[in-house]
Amino acid sequence: MKKVAAFIIVLILFSCSPKEEIRTPVVIPPTPREISPVVVPVPPVVVPPVMHKEQIRCDDNTRDAFNRCGIDVLPFLRPLFYDVDNDGKQEMIAGSKDGTLRLYRNIGSPGAARWELVPRYFEGITAGAFAAPAIADIDNDGKPEVLVGTGGFSSDSGRVIIYHNEGTLKSPVWQKVEHVDIRVGNDAAPVFFDVDGDGKPDLVVGNSIGRLTLFRNRSDSRGIRFEKDAQFFAGVALGMYAVPSVAVHGNKLIIIAGNSEGRLFKVERERRAKTAWHVRKMKITLPNFAAPTLIATEDPAINDLVIADGDGQLYYFRNRQKNYNVWEEVPDYFSGRVLAGPACAPSMVDREGRQFLVTGNINGRMKFFEHDAMSGKLPWKERGDYFGEIKLNGYARGVMTTWQGKDLLITGQQDGLLRAFVDTGGREKPRWKELHSFFKGIPLMMHPAPAVFDLDGDGKWDLILGDVNGKVRGFRYSVGPSGMPQWEEMGEIFRNVYVGRFSTPVVFEDGGKLFLLAGQQNGKIRVFSAERSGQNPPIFVKYEDLVGVGLDDHSSPSALAHNGVITLAVGNYNGGLRYFACKREQVEIKSN
Repeated sequence: MKKVAAFIIVLILFSCSPKEEIRTPVVIPPTPREISPVVVPVPPVVVPPVMHKEQIRCDDNTRDAFNRCGIDVLPFLRPLFYDVDNDGKQEMIAGSKDGTLRLYRNIGSPGAARWELVPRYFEGITAGAFAAPAIADIDNDGKPEVLVGTGGFSSDSGRVIIYHNEGTLKSPVWQKVEHVDIRVGNDAAPVFFDVDGDGKPDLVVGNSIGRLTLFRNRSDSRGIRFEKDAQFFAGVALGMYAVPSVAVHGNKLIIIAGNSEGRLFKVERERRAKTAWHVRKMKITLPNFAAPTLIATEDPAINDLVIADGDGQLYYFRNRQKNYNVWEEVPDYFSGRVLAGPACAPSMVDREGRQFLVTGNINGRMKFFEHDAMSGKLPWKERGDYFGEIKLNGYARGVMTTWQGKDLLITGQQDGLLRAFVDTGGREKPRWKELHSFFKGIPLMMHPAPAVFDLDGDGKWDLILGDVNGKVRGFRYSVGPSGMPQWEEMGEIFRNVYVGRFSTPVVFEDGGKLFLLAGQQNGKIRVFSAERSGQNPPIFVKYEDLVGVGLDDHSSPSALAHNGVITLAVGNYNGGLRYFACKREQVEIKSN
């Protein structure tokens, strides 16, 4: 108890005593210093280096160089003349092996024709293969129908297909007419003519066995209809692949027909008679597959004659006595085209400032052209007798060079045989002698395509060969004891060259750099380049594709370079020749 009382007293005394003042310490902040701002450095802008590549750009100058006439080279050409747009002038409709039709407008004059293609006018019309056109206003609606005879490897071979224009004359829309069945066996070649004078165009059709068939026009308001008259041309046989054209002179019906041998026949009789036809051979003969058609003259009652052959050449004959008996050729009417023949393989050569062109073709014929820049017609003039009797075994390719101071023609052909012909007479009067052992030691290569160039810089030309498998090989020579060359293959030079089938090479030099162009079956031209490097042979590597060059199948190039300009001539399988002026250029490569 006493302890509790004492504790209470102590507590009272403590709580009543005066308290000491408790002061909160003042914290004086340090004097602020000037703080520099933190500068984050801006990363430098990295400008990527400008990258460039080199390429060869080409401009198409074919019209000025090889085809001032304007008509494409079309194999198995089937021409027809008709005023399609009703402007008073006849256009040319051209069918050919590819089964399509083309329309060419004469932008020149009747006496000096100059033709221009009207693109896609017959778009939608196709015959599969070997198209033969006919045209007439069957249903009398003011717009002509187009008929196409079919042939060759087409599944419709021997049919005549009718197309009706659902559009306008200037912008046609072609619609196939169904339920009209016109057949003549194989290889139908139709032509319209009002045979019986009833005001309706009837149809005369040739075929592959040389027969003609008449289909009478029985069309009416219910639709287009033709009726076969199997007896009308009874007894008329014209040889294989007959192509007819029809005219009337006085009271006579006249058929002028061609065949596969290039022969032409005149078939005639009284228009309304039922007597036998009088058939006689004409004096006009073409190389092959004569396809005649008639073309209007200033006299509306008289026509002249145009004939195409299987290579696409066109011939114009004037109806001299206006009776379809006497014909006079007008050689300039379709001039202005270089025609070398199908599977055309050109080779340009520059000698003493003059350019020459050598061409081979599928028929084994070599042709020679001289360049004349002052010519008013075409800068290339053919010398038809230049190679004389040289005839190769198909798919001829040739190149000119020199041997022991004389002109040398090197040729390849489909069976793999390389041949050499030396001119013992001179360029004005050449006489060609074959050097039979010239290529002894070079392995057999099918479809060899020769070119020449001094690859290793030793002052002698080397032989470059393409073949059917797409290889490109080079061979150098030394002169043996017999005076003939001894060949050694240059294996390393073309080790990086890969080309499609049927390679056709050419080598040229531009600005100290070597270029190899190689044509191939798909029509593209592969490009390779090489640097000369002292004593080492150049090695070709892949280069950029040519810019501005679009080609058909089986391209066959040749090229020359002079003062920075590369002239390029290219042949194709149809026999067409294209000409390009090309230059090397640097272009910027755009980064993504």
